[in-house]
Amino acid sequence: MTNVALGLTITTLSTLLLSQTAFAEPHPGKVLHEDNNCLRCHAEKPYNPSKTDSYSKLIKSVRFCNENLGIGLFDDEIDELADYLNTTYYQHEK
Repeated sequence: MTNVALGLTITTLSTLLLSQTAFAEPHPGKVLHEDNNCLRCHAEKPYNPSKTDSYSKLIKSVRFCNENLGIGLFDDEIDELADYLNTTYYQHEK
């Protein structure tokens, strides 16, 4: 393979990889987190893994916010939001 062909191959592969990353869909839970402005209540101390020390407690906490604030999330959306929070902040075992 010539240097020009190798250069073009590397450039093409790099462009494909970067474009796929640039157009990757955000985590659905992140979208829910932003759309429902969760940080309006959780801004000062965003999320505390010591208070919500398990994944099941995290699910319960998200349900609590959903019910008490009348957000109206469906069960699958609660799961997506909890998964996003767990991935981003908590890292609890599922």
